[in-house]
Amino acid sequence: MLYRNRRGVTRERMKIVAIVGDSGSGKTRLITRLIPELKKQGVSVAVIKHCAHGFDLGGRRKDSSKVLAAGAVGAGLVSGGMWAVIRTGAKVPSLTALARSAFSGMDIVLVEGGRGDSRLKKIEVVRSGGASGVTVPAPELAAVVADVPIPACVPVFRPDETARLAAWLIKGGLR
Repeated sequence: MLYRNRRGVTRERMKIVAIVGDSGSGKTRLITRLIPELKKQGVSVAVIKHCAHGFDLGGRRKDSSKVLAAGAVGAGLVSGGMWAVIRTGAKVPSLTALARSAFSGMDIVLVEGGRGDSRLKKIEVVRSGGASGVTVPAPELAAVVADVPIPACVPVFRPDETARLAAWLIKGGLR
């Protein structure tokens, strides 16, 4: 996603959007269907999963867990084209800061979760039988994905409209 700054220089602008919704609403499914649609259009995509209940990268028997338990403030893992860095003890960066530092150069970073970060624009996923409607405050809400009719002042997409949602994101839907 390119734009021209005030000096006329073409620069990249990373779009960061949170995909939020109740547990079981279809956030992961939406993201895994949206990624190929964005990639078809030449858009580079990364995902940050907000883990409200913590995470485990292999259990206590893994070497990375052992070195962190021994007091290391970080551990890096590298294997055949993949790598990861785990940091502890440091101040946890905002989701936006993490996206910009870990995924610089990406066109779009999708954050699964992140409801509590008021700086992020959000796409709320609403599923029948779940919440009674949109719960994201209006200034943060960019769009809604719902399997039931939802009155909203933002674009509303059905779960099977990932191509349409991808096109909307690419054309500047997060302004």
